[in-house]
Amino acid sequence: TAKRQQDVNHLLDRIYDHLHYSDLKQISDTFSPEADTSMYTDGGAAAHHLMEELNDHRLLEQHHWFSLFNPRQREEALMLFDVLMHCKSWECFVDNAAFFRERMNEGEFAYALYTAVIHSELGQGIALPPLYEITPHMFTNSEIIHKAYTAKMTQTPGRFEMKFTGTKKNKEQRVAYFGEDIGLNIHHVTWHMDFPFWWKDSYGYHLDRKGELIFWAHHQLTV
Repeated sequence: TAKRQQDVNHLLDRIYDHLHYSDLKQISDTFSPEADTSMYTDGGAAAHHLMEELNDHRLLEQHHWFSLFNPRQREEALMLFDVLMHCKSWECFVDNAAFFRERMNEGEFAYALYTAVIHSELGQGIALPPLYEITPHMFTNSEIIHKAYTAKMTQTPGRFEMKFTGTKKNKEQRVAYFGEDIGLNIHHVTWHMDFPFWWKDSYGYHLDRKGELIFWAHHQLTV
């Protein structure tokens, strides 16, 4: 489990940059997802489909915004999710993750990896780092990001608190804490990864009572 935990941490480290770990970099440079289809439970069908999309340049480019609610972008992320879910071994899982990390959109990659680790038997026992550590710009405002960049460039350690000032006169800001609270947001996104709306039983098991659970979870946020 320690090795698997390290692999996941290294794969998610600075995802908007190239791989910084020699073992994963070598895998990314030499691995072929279609070379040995016996390592997949579907005979390599998912890997073949994703490679076709990649080679035909139909995937979202890196350094572009990813949205789960964009049907095409969600489809692309789930292509990688399919590949990872059909891996028979952890070696297959990591090899594919390292290969596609260097070639797919960062947001799509992160979403696919998180959900695959959560739902695959190969991911049992692995503690995923909170998303606000991997994609902090999704959970903080531009002021905090700018201060962090400045501290990095000047090599000056600092602690920055995100502040939000709203007014009840603006109806849109009366529930602004839902969008500004980091803890609430990370809980929300993680819950939706545990019970994704796009889930199909063909992924290996049935997620029971999804509608009831989503109603209950959102009701708890407002009590």
